[in-house]
Amino acid sequence: MSDNLAAQPFAEGPDRLERQLTAVLEQARQEGSLDRQRDAAAEAVHLLSLSHGLGTSVLVGQRSADAAMGILRAHLDQLFQPPAHPLPSPDTAAGRAG
Repeated sequence: MSDNLAAQPFAEGPDRLERQLTAVLEQARQEGSLDRQRDAAAEAVHLLSLSHGLGTSVLVGQRSADAAMGILRAHLDQLFQPPAHPLPSPDTAAGRAG
């Protein structure tokens, strides 16, 4: 069969989801909810891989749905925590009192 599996219509779903999640994370990064040092596209891949792996682990009985949700929540909490060394604001960087 000469058709590539990735060219099949159902394969567009994961790509679309990755693009949508990247856009949401980029917006969060621009708004300051996500550390500006984070790469939104890479984080989208991490989140999708984590969620797919956890989903599989629930399906095969490796862990409960609650345990999988706890793992995902812990990762999201870590992802959206304030940076350890925040970047200075433009006013502070220019030597003005903030």
